[in-house]
Amino acid sequence: MANVGVIRYDAGAKAFYVDIPAKDSPTGKREKIFSIPVLGGRLLPCKSEDWARALKDIINSQITQGIFRPERFRRRKPLHMKAFAREWLKNQSQLMEATRSSYTTIIENHVIPHLGHFFLDDITEGILGDYIKKDLAGLSPKTKVNVIGLVMEILRDAKAKKHISILPEKPRMTAKNKVIDPEIVWIEPDVQNKILDAMLEMHRGIYMFMMLSGVRPSEARALQWSDIKWSRKEILIANTVDIKGNIVPVKGKKILPIPMTESLTYLLENTPKNLSPYVFPNPRTGRVYRRDAMDKIWRKACKKGIGHVVKLYHATRHSYASQLVNAGMDISAVQRLLRHTDARTTRRYYEYKTEPLRVKLDQVTDIMEARRIADDIRADNKNSAR
Repeated sequence: MANVGVIRYDAGAKAFYVDIPAKDSPTGKREKIFSIPVLGGRLLPCKSEDWARALKDIINSQITQGIFRPERFRRRKPLHMKAFAREWLKNQSQLMEATRSSYTTIIENHVIPHLGHFFLDDITEGILGDYIKKDLAGLSPKTKVNVIGLVMEILRDAKAKKHISILPEKPRMTAKNKVIDPEIVWIEPDVQNKILDAMLEMHRGIYMFMMLSGVRPSEARALQWSDIKWSRKEILIANTVDIKGNIVPVKGKKILPIPMTESLTYLLENTPKNLSPYVFPNPRTGRVYRRDAMDKIWRKACKKGIGHVVKLYHATRHSYASQLVNAGMDISAVQRLLRHTDARTTRRYYEYKTEPLRVKLDQVTDIMEARRIADDIRADNKNSAR
């Protein structure tokens, strides 16, 4: 084991410390270490020479293992969850405002109060398990999943930057913590058409585009003519509109083309080319549709066309995906068309819904049907005997 550092006493601080000269320090700088780190991120000052010797042993053990970092031993804690999570969030420039607001709430209200004092390397699967059972006990299962998901995202970034040596396993959400996702709500093309027919023709284009491509409403609003690659028969989904109305890169800056089908080609060829760089500007203003304006147009058309309101996202992206699934398209193709990073998100569209299950069950002979058949046979035999 390495043997570096000299134990000294600081009269001003009234504490012992380990003095590591620059020539022996893995950092190449002189390091003065005053405190012993303990599990949970707390730092204990060296009040005795015995404690200083213990501190020196810890330092040399870490130097031997190649994991020594002075940050672990300092009051200023850049590699503790509190400081690192805030810095991580500040660097997530691609987030939409709604997502940033949600992340801020989770970090400030649920992560920092319970995990903020932990040194990143000290956060284990066991600590995360206790965190779910005790500190997050009063939250809904969905909120618990969101909190743990964000914590794991922060830790994955720390691992990628080599701030931590091992990424802890993500705890499994079981029993009362398990989230049961609601069924996907979607509609058939004939219902979509009734809604489209009930709105002014000048507004139909953007809604038809979402139904035919499965893109998110904010992505359709931001679509520009420069994103239409006619020669390749592709459409690039490169931008989106954030909550403040700003045009920003798509989620995760993941730019993937979608194929231009015959229906999309016909729609785009018959969409008026105006002075706007955007494919579907609001014809009343000449600018990108406001989210509230799109919702108002949609709700009014729903009430007029089918008598009740279907959420825009359900009638476009969800319906697009569900229609592909019902047509027999395999999950990998649907995942690519929806531009999902995780196949588990796509798999939700393949889960059986209540009504299809009921139809399938009605096709199976059950005990009641068997009893009716038996009763009919007995009645026929009785009549024949007469």
